[in-house]
Amino acid sequence: MTTLYYDPVLDVHHRLPVSLAMTTAYYAMPQHPKDARRLFDAACAAMGLDREIETTLNPSRSYGSALVMAKEWGLDDIVERVSAAVDASFEPTWDTTRGEFTWGMGLGEPHPRGQFNAFLAAAEAAGPGRWTALSAAPLAPCPQIVDVDFPNVALTRAEWHGETLLLTMAPLEPDSNAWTEFRIVGVEPRRWSVNGIEGATTDVQSNSVVVRLPRVAGNLEFMPSSD
Repeated sequence: MTTLYYDPVLDVHHRLPVSLAMTTAYYAMPQHPKDARRLFDAACAAMGLDREIETTLNPSRSYGSALVMAKEWGLDDIVERVSAAVDASFEPTWDTTRGEFTWGMGLGEPHPRGQFNAFLAAAEAAGPGRWTALSAAPLAPCPQIVDVDFPNVALTRAEWHGETLLLTMAPLEPDSNAWTEFRIVGVEPRRWSVNGIEGATTDVQSNSVVVRLPRVAGNLEFMPSSD
């Protein structure tokens, strides 16, 4: 058994099967990594994640948290096994109409289950040391893209390479005669240029840049202007 909650006033443990240690390990890992690893290993053994996974997984947020921790610690064998089981069991789905990626979890519900999807999405972004770093200190300020006209327009890529921001535009209904815009905030107040989609323009406003362009699919490069 494992203690999920403890009331120090009443001295009461909320005890559950050890597989639920995957939840407490997730939250304990940034502060107490050694204890979290003990809980993680015990939960992996109880859930069968330390060996070949031969059955369909039941809907649970535990598999997402297991992937976050396995990636955090570089446990590639567990990552490979659990990722394959998640893909086979949890209905990873692109909704091309809305431009959203979710997991149906086999529940047959009209909307994706929030917590289950949140943990799996976190696992997609996880990597060695990332959960610990995220919990250890506030995030450093960084440029952000805001005011995107979603779902009419989505960005399937937004990645800085040095001083160049690479973007991929994915409109719901491409229309070269329609226009859309978004802002990039947190950048230096200097001139910026944008290339890749004909007609795209930038307008510098204090610490943000307004990007206006036709509502078409394509790749953009946003960079400091040489002018």
